[in-house]
Amino acid sequence: MTEGVGLREREKTRVRRELIDTALRLFEQQGYEHTTVQQVADAARVSRRTFHRHFPSKAAVVFSHEEDLIAYLLAALDRRPTEESALTALREALRDFVLDETDSEKRRAQADTARRARHLLITNPALRQENFTGAVSRRNVLAQHFARRAGLPTDDLRPQLAAAACFAALGVGLDHWIQGADQSLRALYETLDGTVASLQHGIDF
Repeated sequence: MTEGVGLREREKTRVRRELIDTALRLFEQQGYEHTTVQQVADAARVSRRTFHRHFPSKAAVVFSHEEDLIAYLLAALDRRPTEESALTALREALRDFVLDETDSEKRRAQADTARRARHLLITNPALRQENFTGAVSRRNVLAQHFARRAGLPTDDLRPQLAAAACFAALGVGLDHWIQGADQSLRALYETLDGTVASLQHGIDF
């Protein structure tokens, strides 16, 4: 029974990965607006119904990597010692996640997906607008993690402010990495770590 469940989960992950890769490729080739859900499903050789079991819309494919990455990052954050401050823990979690040598191939694939999806996002106003609700939700989840680590109530403004600032900083860092010549995982980590470090040490000038 357990083996059967494991096989189903691996197949589900494989199909999801294939849909994301196929959609991003078609969006890049044809343009986001000119690509339909049916075209993505056909190119991935699955039914439209299967597509919608994984994603409610084609926009959700572009944003899915952010959902995946925040889940991995929060798991890494949960493994950090509770005596670490919020931003110290986040910087260490980023290092543990991005530079995880036990699954470097997967990390490189995730980084490539993030690069391609981010490029689509910053060049498409409609996508940016549609991403707003999801971005707020992910920011709130990080704020809840920060509050829980510090033993603060969830309505305390400090975790909320820290989470909002971190999301802004990580976005700036990701955009900088995308535009740079070095798109290695090490360069990605150093860029993201540098943005959070700037928040931690102060950015007044």
